[in-house]
Amino acid sequence: MKLNKFFFGLLMTPAVMMVGCSDYEDTEVVSPEANADAVGAYFEKNSNPVKLLPGKTSFNITLKRASGGDAVNVPFKVVENKNDFFELPVNQFAFEAGKQSSTPIAVSFNIDNAVFQKNDTLYLQVLDGVKDHLYAAGYTDTMYPFVIDYTWKSDSLASTMVKDEYANTFTGEGTLATVEIAKDFEVVKTNPSPDYTKNSLVRIPSFFATIGKSKAAGKDHIQFVVDKDHQNPQFLSTGYLAGKEISLTVNERELETGMTQKFAEKKEYPICMDLVDIDAIAATPEAKTDNVTYLVTYNLYAFDEKADKKYKLPEADDTTPVVGTNQYQAKFEIKFVKASAE
Repeated sequence: MKLNKFFFGLLMTPAVMMVGCSDYEDTEVVSPEANADAVGAYFEKNSNPVKLLPGKTSFNITLKRASGGDAVNVPFKVVENKNDFFELPVNQFAFEAGKQSSTPIAVSFNIDNAVFQKNDTLYLQVLDGVKDHLYAAGYTDTMYPFVIDYTWKSDSLASTMVKDEYANTFTGEGTLATVEIAKDFEVVKTNPSPDYTKNSLVRIPSFFATIGKSKAAGKDHIQFVVDKDHQNPQFLSTGYLAGKEISLTVNERELETGMTQKFAEKKEYPICMDLVDIDAIAATPEAKTDNVTYLVTYNLYAFDEKADKKYKLPEADDTTPVVGTNQYQAKFEIKFVKASAE
């Protein structure tokens, strides 16, 4: 009996399975095909930030396509290139047969218009902004935010107390400020390990925002070069870079502070800073650090860019503009790693 029940169960199983599957039918779904003439060109990102070190004069751009095919050229449109700052040698991306990435195009720029730490942007478009391929990823439009600058780090230098005349803390305790150093400034390629015997580029970024006088970060970076003993400071300047065979403009004047000044005539102007002088006024060597105090002299003024006039900062906001500038000083101590013996 047990054996018969076993065979009976085997005979019933296929029948049950057939009943269970009777509600389903095989179907075939065909994926849509792309147009045979479609290129499927696209930029991988809609924003491609570019940062070049001083001395570099070009960067590469590329385009992608959905699948490899015949060799083809894809024209592009320059949507924006203010003052023709960027220089492109061609007006189309070239794909070799079977390649999904175009041959890189080297974009250069007008070095006479280039300014250290000034942002510019190049905007490009392909396919008139409309994708022509079902399976093209990315974007038909892209931009390249561009700047020439060093790489600034704050992990190797401690913060400092800034004592400033304009902030009314010159004779007091001061305010805490961040100190940064350019990691890729005058790098010795043959000695990749830390080398504290070369010149250093130092800065306090967005000076007045850092010391709490402005709520908005400005371009008023106090950045200066010191020698291997951390002495003889000099502001980073056009002349300094020219001495290194780098053709590049560095602004030391009309630096935006993020602050504004309103006068009785109801006009409000941005407050700007001109860097005047920097000196090392004290050095106290210790076992592992060099503590150096720097004194910075600068001019502040309300700047009417349209009329190209500088106005003195009044003590009250209800006075009329007076042509001129106000001069102030700031001092701060930086603790460097002590220079190694040679």
